[in-house]
Amino acid sequence: MREDAMTDEDFLRHLDDYGASPERWPPELRAAAGAALARSPALRTALEDAQSFDRLLAAPAPPVEDARVDRLLAAVGKAARRSPQDSLVMLLLGRMPRRTVAGFCAALLALGWLTGGWLSGQLTGPAPTAPRSQELALLNDEVVTLFDGDSR
Repeated sequence: MREDAMTDEDFLRHLDDYGASPERWPPELRAAAGAALARSPALRTALEDAQSFDRLLAAPAPPVEDARVDRLLAAVGKAARRSPQDSLVMLLLGRMPRRTVAGFCAALLALGWLTGGWLSGQLTGPAPTAPRSQELALLNDEVVTLFDGDSR
């Protein structure tokens, strides 16, 4: 075989690149492609397959009946309704009744509202208390006494 002769792999690659029509092939490749076709029946079969594929692509698309489209859409919709739709809540919490999920979401919403109000200062937290063993007692306006809870 000559060095400039086209191998079967080269021909198949060029067939994929340029198609089955010889006019689309670069002029420098056409002669080598003709020689490769003359010596290989497998390449002739590959060229015929590519030509029939090109004819299919060039032909107008067959019309599609509306009833067929309706049947296809109905079948897809029916299959989609049969299979469970996993939402983010289901992925995070697993499968649980809708009422439980709704209650959980309401509790999270209330917790977020309370926490946000407390952090922004609109709601006050629990009042600080003195330690249980010591309490301050105001005996009059000027004297503050420490009262520890024991009666004397």
